[in-house]
Order: sequence, then C-alpha cells, then structure tokens
Amino acid sequence: MYYIVAFIAVIAIELLYFAVAKRFNIMDRPNERSSHSRPVLLGAGVVFYLAMLFYSLTNGVPYPNFIIGLTILAVVSYVDDLRQLPSWLRLLAQLGAVLLTFWTDVNTLQVWQIILLVVVFSGILNIYNFMDGINGMLAAYSFVVVGTFAYLNFFVEQFLEPELMVTVLISILVFGFFNFRTKARCFSGDVGSITMGLIILFLLVRYVQSIPGGGYNVSRLCLIIVFLADGGLTIAKRFLSGRNILAAHREHAYETMVNDLKVPHLYVSTGYALLQLFINVGYIMVADKNLYTLVVALLLVVAYGLFFFFGNRSGKINPIQ
Repeated sequence: MYYIVAFIAVIAIELLYFAVAKRFNIMDRPNERSSHSRPVLLGAGVVFYLAMLFYSLTNGVPYPNFIIGLTILAVVSYVDDLRQLPSWLRLLAQLGAVLLTFWTDVNTLQVWQIILLVVVFSGILNIYNFMDGINGMLAAYSFVVVGTFAYLNFFVEQFLEPELMVTVLISILVFGFFNFRTKARCFSGDVGSITMGLIILFLLVRYVQSIPGGGYNVSRLCLIIVFLADGGLTIAKRFLSGRNILAAHREHAYETMVNDLKVPHLYVSTGYALLQLFINVGYIMVADKNLYTLVVALLLVVAYGLFFFFGNRSGKINPIQ
C-alpha cells in the first residue's frame, strides 16, 4: 500500500512544482555554456528531496541527521538556482550537510580522518552536481546506481528499509519521465543533482556498513566510478593545463560529445548509464573487488585520454571551452 501512495504522492509533488515554476517563471535560459537552446523549467529535481521528506515523515523520521543535512543542501541549492550565491556559502552548506549526515558514522574517527572524509564526500557531491546539463543523464545514471543498491539491499544483504529504496527509485522515474527526452520538459537544477548526490552517498555508506569486516575501502566507489572518473579526470586536465579548476566550463567528456561531436543527448546519457551498469554487474560478480576496481579505473583513464587525444588531433574538439 505504501508504494502506491508514494507513487501517487511523488507524481503529485512534481506536477505541483511544474505549476508553481510556470506561475513564477522559474526557467533555465540558455547561455554560452548551455547544452540546450530553449528555456526549460528549472528546479524539478526538488522532487528527490521532497520524496525523501515524504518517506521520512510517513515512517517516523528514521534518519533525522540525513534529512536535516538533505534539507540544508536542498534549500541552499534551490536558492542558488534562482539567484547565484557566493561559492563560499555553497561550499559551507555542502561541508556542513555532509558532516551532519554522517556524524554518527565518523565521530569515533580522528579529527584528520573526519576532515578528509568530509572533503572527499563534498568533492563527490560537486562532481555529481555537474550531471544536470545533459538531458536524461541525471535520471538514467542515478537509476542505475540506486537500482544497484536496491538489488544489493533486496537480494544480498538488507542495509536499509525497502520503502526508502523504492521511494528514491520512484522519484527518479517520475523526474526521468519529464527529463529523459530529446526536448526535456524540465531540468533538475542544483537542487536535484546535489541532493541526489547526497542520497547516493548515504546509500553507499549504509551499504559499506553492512559488509562484515573490511567494508571500508575505496573499491566501493566502483559503484559510481564512471562519473567520478569523468569529473576527476576533467579537473586534473584543467589543472595540468594551467586553467582555473573552479571556473565554469563544459569540458567533461559527455559535454564534449554533445556540444562538439553533436552526439544526441539521450545517446550519451544512455551510454554512461549502461557503462556503469556493466561495471556494477561485474563488481557484484567478481571475488577480488579491489583488483577489479583498479582495472576498471585504469581502463577508464586510458579511454578518457584516448578520447581527447584523438578528438583534439582530428580538430573536432575545441580544446578551450
């Protein structure tokens, strides 16, 4: 019964937001860095946060720190979508939300370990936040990642309530219905991409904690490695070429495919999602997950390097964006 009610509630939430956004003209208008050419409703990814709030309120608020942290991110990110906030304020909100969400998990660690973990998790949030610029990317990729955690939760070892998992998947499907299109009806905005990033980090940490002994190692990041590799390597490329890594750009591999090579948005989004799905299936099946993750990481680095090397040599990729 809960699943039916949740499905109806999430659809109603999204449609209500559409009405509000149209009424107040909350639109993403294209600029020189955009991968779209017409105004689109902005901020529809707020459905991810509101779906989690619905789950929490109807199930006795089982994870108060997570919901409070998610609320901080959602509010600051949504305001930033409407009017750009100072970067220091966004960063402060991200660091605070991460620390609050995972405080009970890290408060036994040494101070330097807590700082390192919070910085790394905040970096992952920002990498995930890049995802909203391509139609269908956030929905398709997130559905694969959350679907992987749902599989592990249902068929390997339960580490979270099934209702929470299904609620997240419902919110992704509802958003994806309007966004996974050649001409998207809405964009997520930072409020969607960055809150989905925190949701996935929450699922990842809960999964790691369910592994008896030795759960804490970097191989668990393999479950989201495609986007981590793209984001991390793009930052490294800009740093090594002497460009400001904090400045706005559109140099990610997926953006290059869409903007320079003119590959359709949905092809790129589907490709990223399927690649992560293929990697995740392998991760679940293999015994040596550390070696598997190392091999996957090396292959992604090589593929990324070859893509830009041959793209630049062919003249089809603009090196300065």
